[in-house]
Amino acid sequence: MAENLKARDGNRLYKAQLLSYYYSRRAESAIGKGARFVISKAYWCKSSLVTANGAGGWNIADIPLDFKLSGAQQFAVSDLILSSVDGIITINAAFPQERMPDNTPYDFNTLVLVDAEEQAFGVLCTQQDTLYKGKRYSILMTIEQVEG
Repeated sequence: MAENLKARDGNRLYKAQLLSYYYSRRAESAIGKGARFVISKAYWCKSSLVTANGAGGWNIADIPLDFKLSGAQQFAVSDLILSSVDGIITINAAFPQERMPDNTPYDFNTLVLVDAEEQAFGVLCTQQDTLYKGKRYSILMTIEQVEG
């Protein structure tokens, strides 16, 4: 079985990817090698994976399986609300707007999920938006096992 990272968006205006690191760390954790794999937090970023197109919209590139947190400009970090039911992991990331400085806008297009070792394991890229103190924004994702 493989696993997919999904966000709830009927318009498919995003791309999401579990990275190679996710699979290797989950496997190592399962056999007691290294520290236990723990989903930890999300970094709110802008990355070059999302670019403006001539029609006034956004192009979202394929997310490389070896993407690193250093490949994005981070401007905020948030803890995650996690749950698991029937093998489906649900991840809720809420933009920490209350901790942001007043009158400072940030271009957002990439959310990077990291484990307890601060290593990126999942990436979500979306159409660019502006985030700032006072603007509520949350992303609900699932990691689902798929047959095949």
